[in-house]
Amino acid sequence: MFKVTLVDHEWDDTSLEESMFAEAGIEFNVLQSKKKSEIVKAAKNSDALLIMYAEIDREILEAAPNLKLISRYGIGINMVDLETAKHAGIQVANVNDYCVDEVSDHALASIMSAARRLFVYDKDTSVGGWSFKKAPIPLRANKASVGLLGYGKIPKRLAQKLKVIGYQVKAYDPFVSEEKMLEDGVIKASLDEIMANSDFISIHTPLIQATHHLIGKRELNLMKKTAYIINTSRGPIVDEKILVDVLKDGRIAGAFLDVTEEEPLSDTHLLRELENVVLTPHAAWYSVDAFEEIRVKAITNIIEKSQGIDPTYLVK
Repeated sequence: MFKVTLVDHEWDDTSLEESMFAEAGIEFNVLQSKKKSEIVKAAKNSDALLIMYAEIDREILEAAPNLKLISRYGIGINMVDLETAKHAGIQVANVNDYCVDEVSDHALASIMSAARRLFVYDKDTSVGGWSFKKAPIPLRANKASVGLLGYGKIPKRLAQKLKVIGYQVKAYDPFVSEEKMLEDGVIKASLDEIMANSDFISIHTPLIQATHHLIGKRELNLMKKTAYIINTSRGPIVDEKILVDVLKDGRIAGAFLDVTEEEPLSDTHLLRELENVVLTPHAAWYSVDAFEEIRVKAITNIIEKSQGIDPTYLVK
């Protein structure tokens, strides 16, 4: 019997997993301990692992001769040692399309809240203020520029929404041609052009070795003093220590962060104290539909593998 172990999750129960795997004739186990030694043991005795945030490194992979697949609840796969998995013949799958509208909506809401100064006004009026002059005068949407870092499914959907409103949209993505972007009414730009000329910068690149701290001191110092940065991708794409310094000094207008370098963010982290920062707890993906879709598709990856079929969402 094909065996799968659920390593970690954030669900209230695992009844969905239990029913889908039982119907497919797959033995389903839930790891009770998150100790690495227990993950190693589970990997040795499983045909597939189902993970959310668990780090699956070289030691675990090399100890699992029978492991055939790792399926992740989510898009990012930076927690899996892909090179070792490939060398060992272990397939990796994710769910790369489950929250396109949710995350693009979250980024859009951040941009528009920043553009219309909603949080500045809310803080002022909640303590008795009542003046439209309390916040910097906003730009009209068709005079403002949004720069997208990355141009995959989510930023492409965000661009569609921004264009309808009237924003000028530019994107940086070395893997997408100028022609493809122009078909969507988006201007292809360099990283430096995005950082220097955008009123709002929205991050959507995957976290890989090449994008770790892609946004550092040089890039942040290119930004306009009036510009905002929005991150709904992965925290380590931005050098957080430099970002804190830039925000503290008022060298940029603010940041809307759904992700941080370490999650959860420590209780005493400076980002929690800065008035020009809006934080959400890695919630951009969250909706009724996405909550079910992420699970069904990650489970289906494993069911397909058990049937001798390459998973629909195989990472290549």
